[in-house]
Amino acid sequence: MGQSQSTATGGPADSSKHVFTASTPINFSSELVESLQASSETNSTRAKSLELHIAQRVQEELAKLQEGQSSALEAAKSKILSEREASEGGEGFAAAAKDKLPQGLGGVSKEEKERKEASSKKVQEEIERLKRELGQRKVLKELPKEVEAARSELTSCLRVNDRRPLDCWKEVEVFKREVRRLEEEFVSKVL
Repeated sequence: MGQSQSTATGGPADSSKHVFTASTPINFSSELVESLQASSETNSTRAKSLELHIAQRVQEELAKLQEGQSSALEAAKSKILSEREASEGGEGFAAAAKDKLPQGLGGVSKEEKERKEASSKKVQEEIERLKRELGQRKVLKELPKEVEAARSELTSCLRVNDRRPLDCWKEVEVFKREVRRLEEEFVSKVL
């Protein structure tokens, strides 16, 4: 079972050739045979003509698509104008906006460029003003004498008692009290 090789029915000559015989004789008209023999068209010329035909069809389809896209763009422009007109409530705005719309895809009118440049200048000026304000805030003010004294006492105590920092609890409390007072003064100034 399964150990013997399967063999095709018939010899190897039967499996490699197939011969079909027609019941009626096939005859081509002499005109067809002469036209095929007289034709100067080769496979390469047929391929070139087919390629040209395909390229022509592609160009036609592209032209149709471009026309459809341009009509869709015009419809969108008119819809936007009508929406703006409805929201603004005036016909003068629609006429002015229609003149300002770019004619081609991605075109920008002069007024639009000037408006963008003016707004970018304003933004740059605002950025510079904010930088100056932040620069002024960076200036550190001198700490009051009480806070500075408490800080120096705490650091000297921690240096002396470097193995026993818990011995400096009094200095820590004095420093915390001075910092709390300084924070309260700042908050009262801000509010």
